[in-house]
Amino acid sequence: MGVKRGFQLGFFVVLWLVADLNGRPAFGGGYAVPPQTAKAASLANAVTAGVDDPSAVYANPAALSVIDGNQVMGGVTYINTLSSVGNGGRTSSNQHEHDLIPTLFANYHIPKTDLTLGLGAYAPFGLATTYGSNSFTRFAAIRSKLTTMFITPSIAWKPSPYFSVGGGVSFVRSNASLSRAVNFGQFGEGRLRIADKDNAYAYNLGILVKPHDAVKFGLTYRSRVDLKFDTADAKFTDTPLAGGTVTRVRATGIHIPLPPVVSAGIHWQINEAWGVELVYDFTRWSEFERLKANFETALPAVGGGAPISGFTIPQNWKDSSTIRFGASYKATQNLTLRGGLAWDQTPIPASTLSPAIPGADYLTVTAGIGYNWGNLGIDLGYMAVFYETRRVTNSVLEAGGSAPSLPGRDKYETFQNLVSLHLRYRF
Repeated sequence: MGVKRGFQLGFFVVLWLVADLNGRPAFGGGYAVPPQTAKAASLANAVTAGVDDPSAVYANPAALSVIDGNQVMGGVTYINTLSSVGNGGRTSSNQHEHDLIPTLFANYHIPKTDLTLGLGAYAPFGLATTYGSNSFTRFAAIRSKLTTMFITPSIAWKPSPYFSVGGGVSFVRSNASLSRAVNFGQFGEGRLRIADKDNAYAYNLGILVKPHDAVKFGLTYRSRVDLKFDTADAKFTDTPLAGGTVTRVRATGIHIPLPPVVSAGIHWQINEAWGVELVYDFTRWSEFERLKANFETALPAVGGGAPISGFTIPQNWKDSSTIRFGASYKATQNLTLRGGLAWDQTPIPASTLSPAIPGADYLTVTAGIGYNWGNLGIDLGYMAVFYETRRVTNSVLEAGGSAPSLPGRDKYETFQNLVSLHLRYRF
């Protein structure tokens, strides 16, 4: 296989641009991070119908209309990720183990109207991975990072006690960077780094129906966001045998979709103490079909090969489903206990699985508490995320066949801890 072909196929790892949309570890469902508050985390994010705080801006904007008073809430989620790739008795571990996700939400009921306003700042997608620069995974991944923040003003209308509708428009700010090794056979190794930023827009819509005092139905739609990295700075460091020359060019046409999501939930308040919710999420990951980029000036080739002008790499992700279940128990007037379970499909097929996004089907077990002091409330949530171990045979770690081949199958293992703390104030 020629150096040009091997180099172009090796660009598969540019999918790193999608791997860290908020600079934080993603969950098995591609690069999404569903829970945005401690309460949602403790309920396995089963909050489409039962959300009753300002995070409705994200979970279901229609539910802004049922919040008790005007509230502001903010907090942080800590994510600890333990992941590794094994092959032939060797292991390459993700060194990006710790991250924090801040969020902020607020709502305001407009007096003497059926309208409620909301505002949120949150990050529902993302992942970051870092591997040793000399590890056997370096041709597929070294460092990848992409950050985003959604700023979303929302409005809800409640024309009757049984029905409300809402929506919001998001400004999405993103930054991306990646680095990897490039193999040139007898000529040695080079290094590639790509970085860029983009602004985009999105919207979400929600409906909340309450046919009975104890039952609520929720339905939401979050739109696709097409991140367009058309002014990326590509830095290519040639092999030592070629003098280690640094070449800087512009990369254009790198478009990454944040997929649309449909969520449907039913919340049942069994009695004054017990409440449960069941949610189904459908994520259209199949929109991520391929990854393309063009270099405004072709990258130099080593050993007389043809210059590299760009690449097109299939991704072939699949649509995925998630089932969530959450339960809450009001132990005292001020103390609420919560727990939940979720099962999530990964959209990443074995043929394109890589260290950049080590996705797999996973089971989530959650728990948490909430406590109120008058108008002040505090929520603490914990999630344990158990990923299925994946054993695959593909050419990703060999950078499409140009890097040294590895024996046998690749083994991907991941586990995550998530701890979230949020404060709420009603005024």
